[in-house]
Amino acid sequence: MHIDYEDWTYEEGTTIRKIELDFDASKYKTKAGAAKAFYKALCKLAKEVYDHDPAYEVHLTSPKETAELGYGNCWRVGWEAGPYQWAYSASFQVCNHEAGWFTEPYYSFDLCFTN
Repeated sequence: MHIDYEDWTYEEGTTIRKIELDFDASKYKTKAGAAKAFYKALCKLAKEVYDHDPAYEVHLTSPKETAELGYGNCWRVGWEAGPYQWAYSASFQVCNHEAGWFTEPYYSFDLCFTN
């Protein structure tokens, strides 16, 4: 899959860029499995493409932890230092309606895996 995000430069103005991500939502029947696999794929992307340390930049929270933070009862994957508004684009692709789950961004830098 790929993630679209907006980029802006003086030379080109606003452009839409694409980032390849090694993740296939159709392989996952549960939100937990999908969230954990998406987290791993995002960690790999953060490290290999952006030279970010995933231990600090990418996070995964369980439904209990997410609820305690006040963000609802869902698996949540976040990457605040990622490309601008990456989660909006990803939310349209990271879903498995046949298995009964989908994602939605809480902010523009995190995805909540829900049903």
